[in-house]
Amino acid sequence: MKRKRFLRLHIGRIALTFLLLCLIIYTCYHALWSSEGSLLTTPAKSISDTRLISGNAWLFRDETVLTVPQAGLVNSLADNGAKVGKNAALTEVWFGEHEATLKETQARLDLINRTIDVLEASVLPAGTPVSKAESYRLQALSELSKIRMAIRAGDLSGLSEMEDALLVSLNRYGALTGDAEAIANALETAKSERDALLKGEKEIKYNTESSAYYYGLSEVDGYESIFTEQALETLTAESFAELKRATPNEGGAYAVGKVCYGYSWRVAVDFSQECEDLFVIGQTYSVCFPENHDMTLELICERLLDNGEGGTVAVLRSDVTPLEFQYLRVQSAEITVGSTEGIYVPRQAYVSLGGLDGVYVFEDGTVRFRRILVVYEDDGYLIASFEDNLPEHEKAYLSLNDLMITSGKNLYDGKVYS
Repeated sequence: MKRKRFLRLHIGRIALTFLLLCLIIYTCYHALWSSEGSLLTTPAKSISDTRLISGNAWLFRDETVLTVPQAGLVNSLADNGAKVGKNAALTEVWFGEHEATLKETQARLDLINRTIDVLEASVLPAGTPVSKAESYRLQALSELSKIRMAIRAGDLSGLSEMEDALLVSLNRYGALTGDAEAIANALETAKSERDALLKGEKEIKYNTESSAYYYGLSEVDGYESIFTEQALETLTAESFAELKRATPNEGGAYAVGKVCYGYSWRVAVDFSQECEDLFVIGQTYSVCFPENHDMTLELICERLLDNGEGGTVAVLRSDVTPLEFQYLRVQSAEITVGSTEGIYVPRQAYVSLGGLDGVYVFEDGTVRFRRILVVYEDDGYLIASFEDNLPEHEKAYLSLNDLMITSGKNLYDGKVYS
């Protein structure tokens, strides 16, 4: 009686325990004996893999430095980087009034000129409606976001331009929502301060030859007479090494700016590795300049030479002169030297069967071997040629959207999964 009563009281608990035990046994069985049947697959997709090489790009350009016989206060009359015609006034130099404090006064003048440029750009076009204020507010927020992103990335090369653009947007917004006369008054004050500094005798420098590109005093680096086109024509590994060790030319007259005649300029890109086989003379290459806001330009390969240290120097020419490009004497460059298109194959999907490269695919419940022709190989993946580009073969080739098997046990061609 006691046994029957015990069973009646605990039958539910005993049955539940038995079911749980069966479930555990079933799970362990499949984990230990049936895991070879589980597959991980991924569809075959196309990929375009770009190959980049990087090095330091040294600038060679036809540059003429503008000089005066003595130090003075330099006030540009043309925009930096602008194209100027023959006989155009480029810059004026004031002598005699600021000899003792020339450096500080020059910095003050440069700041005033920058302020004037911002205020002149802030002047609203005639008839601008108040409804335009919101767009200027959004522009200001966009410029502020760019500044924050540049600071986070550690790229401060274009910070001044972004700050000026932010101020212009804020000034325009303020003019539409507040005091419209504030910008005009500030502009008049800044011009008065500039006029107060420009005293004494002056000399104006003109563009006496053909049309050219003008660059202010801040763009003169002292290497204009060193990294010349003539030096590039006879460039060797030895002469290039000497140029890179050269010190800027600071002797003689005082530089106040420079002009560049002609629109072509060249860079000699120094690579630490031997890469002559990656370039073709006369071919155009995409060159990215990370220190120029990742600006990408199309340059033509003119020459290749050994750098004397187991690497290669590629001489590339540009036939355009972008206004926003910073013509630094040396800056990093990333060159696209090729790209490979094909089918992306994960390394874990690759198999070799009978001396043939390939993968296993899952098709209609069955494992099938698909051959691949490897056209590019990296650490974690391969690129296989598209099927349309391959000759006929007794073994079928991998096609786009085939389900490649990336994980499975005891795989073979023809294995059936139920």
